[in-house]
Amino acid sequence: MKRPLLIALGIATLVKLVLATVTIGTNDVATWRVFADNVMLCGECAYQLPGRLGDSFNHPPFIIHFLKLIGPSTGWFPFWLRLPAILADIGTVLLVIRLMPQISTRLLVLLALNPVSILVSGFHGNTDPVMIFFLVLTVYLLKARRLKWAAAAFGMAINIKIVPLLLVPAILLYIWWSRKSLRSAVLFGCIAAVVVLALSMPYILRDPFPIIRATLGYRGMYGQWGLSRILIAFQTSIAGHAIAARLTQTLIIVLTLALAYYLNRRKVDLVYQIGLIFFALFFLSSGVAVQYLSWPVPFILALGFWWSLAYYSSAGLYVFLSYNHWSHGQWYFAESHTPPYSSLAGYIAGFVCWAICGLICVRYLQIVKPQKGTKST
Repeated sequence: MKRPLLIALGIATLVKLVLATVTIGTNDVATWRVFADNVMLCGECAYQLPGRLGDSFNHPPFIIHFLKLIGPSTGWFPFWLRLPAILADIGTVLLVIRLMPQISTRLLVLLALNPVSILVSGFHGNTDPVMIFFLVLTVYLLKARRLKWAAAAFGMAINIKIVPLLLVPAILLYIWWSRKSLRSAVLFGCIAAVVVLALSMPYILRDPFPIIRATLGYRGMYGQWGLSRILIAFQTSIAGHAIAARLTQTLIIVLTLALAYYLNRRKVDLVYQIGLIFFALFFLSSGVAVQYLSWPVPFILALGFWWSLAYYSSAGLYVFLSYNHWSHGQWYFAESHTPPYSSLAGYIAGFVCWAICGLICVRYLQIVKPQKGTKST
């Protein structure tokens, strides 16, 4: 590891650790503490007990094991909740070095110091960066032709959050067509499913239906991002919002399937595929929480320095203004449920970030090409 990257990674990690030590974070941390209380009380019944604001537990059953491990009662709960994300960011940088061996040092430094990861991992308090680490690990292991370990890593990504289910068509088609083996794709899916089920025990067997409803039924916060925010600005009717939300959900599913087929038919690198799918999701979705913006952080690097800088800057500014508004500039506890959701500057930054996500999608489509290794600058 070159010295500039080592220094950048050390600085970023130190900032995250300080934030995790001296702050509570966002209201997600307070919600997680209530979830942890419910988990300690009765395990899988946390899916049916109200959370801090009435919202029930909606994470995969594996997270119950994690919450029992860190426990809710300690005053260090906010720190322990955020520590896995901080460590995952280090792991993601190290994996990117192996995944993109020709990547430049300045791109790696940009990745290490990107404000999205610093703010989400150090302050927010959620599991998204851990999911992304396992997803990058999946891609690396697939490229290293270690199918079984890649499947296990993908199963772990789903155990953290169910978001990677969106990538199942792209990954399975990638395995099928790159290896010219349907058996390999089936084996990958089976191993990943076994990992998910095994680490969901015993809760998934005791009460499967509430767990499935809670994890698959979450729809995000409508009206604070992108197209849904524009519709609110034009005072669209409630029925209009409901129709728009359903249409965008359907469009995302159809587009994900179409992209999986088209990109793999073109033999496009899997790093490009995942990046495009995430940015298309952001551009079309009616509910994108700020921590979701950490999902494409390692994958945007495939587009080079300036596109990565544009995304990190716009998304980082939006996340910063959101946390600053929610915490009233105090940066100790940030409550997102106190209206208004954002300041005027925050809404403008969010719109700019959303627009850049759309431009990034266009750029991806311009450069998709037969797989010859991931390009970096």
